Amino acid sequence: MLSKTLSLTLASAVSAVPLSSRQVPNYPVSSTSLGFKLVANVTGPAKDLTPSVNGRYFSTIHTGAGMNDAVLEVDGGRVFYLNGTASEIRYNEGHVLTDGGLYSWGIYVQGEDETGREGKHEVTVNVGSGTQGVGITRHPEPYAYLSWPAVGAFAACNQFEPYYQKNYTTIRFAYDEWNDETALPERDIPEGCVAIRLIPECATLEELPEGSQASHEFSQPTRCYDDVSAIDWTQYGP
Repeated sequence: MLSKTLSLTLASAVSAVPLSSRQVPNYPVSSTSLGFKLVANVTGPAKDLTPSVNGRYFSTIHTGAGMNDAVLEVDGGRVFYLNGTASEIRYNEGHVLTDGGLYSWGIYVQGEDETGREGKHEVTVNVGSGTQGVGITRHPEPYAYLSWPAVGAFAACNQFEPYYQKNYTTIRFAYDEWNDETALPERDIPEGCVAIRLIPECATLEELPEGSQASHEFSQPTRCYDDVSAIDWTQYGP
């Protein structure tokens, strides 16, 4: 009897809440494309860098033979694609590649046990297949963004580049720190950095040049947005 009474009370309470005040899931409409660019979205605007990195594109700067550092730039941006078999994509075993000359270049994310410059875990785009598991989120995650199966976040950092003797806005990965007291992970963004999500913006995946050593045979369509800059994220959720 008690459980029945409680159920009726809860049902009455829910029905008494005006429809306008109930949270209804609402998310930006996505498209599908083989190619995409990656656009930075600052997850904590109050901690944004100056000038703002919001809306900047994932690009690269040459740092050595077959090596590029990942940076954010106002214009342009590289075109990427998701590569792997259907099974590999399903089990987060694919790669995110980009074309350069006659070869494929992959996104590499430095492991947690590796230490990059200035204590930051580097994100690079080098010749090869990149780090396995880097991909774009899939259902049931409602938003599309670059993912990596580790607890942490991508970050944009104001960082000195020795190769060019100047500062760039680099892309890094910040692994969460484990808090023994709360038994929960905590975000650990380095000084001079801000947490970001890298949002896929639909783009054309161009044909490979003749004689290319790369291949689009296993490029897979993925979720992306037609114009990331036009999305008002405050209108969506929960």
